[in-house]
Amino acid sequence: MDDHSNSDDTEQGSISLAGAVAMGTGVMIGAGIFALTGQIAQLAGPYFPMAFIAGAFVSSLSAYTYIKMCNKWPSSGGIAMIL
Repeated sequence: MDDHSNSDDTEQGSISLAGAVAMGTGVMIGAGIFALTGQIAQLAGPYFPMAFIAGAFVSSLSAYTYIKMCNKWPSSGGIAMIL
């Protein structure tokens, strides 16, 4: 008889699909917000506030475009289904 307490074949301590997605998302957001912001600050030097504002403007245009597209063609799959 098998002494495993799990009914499936996953090992104890292994990461689930939801855990892998959450970890990948956290790493991407962490790299984008914290690590890359520092690199851009180094490259932009004293113009960093302007670069940050320009990036916010471009991101807001992109978000506005996604909102308008999703309002015109609603889908439960989001932008991936539209593309």
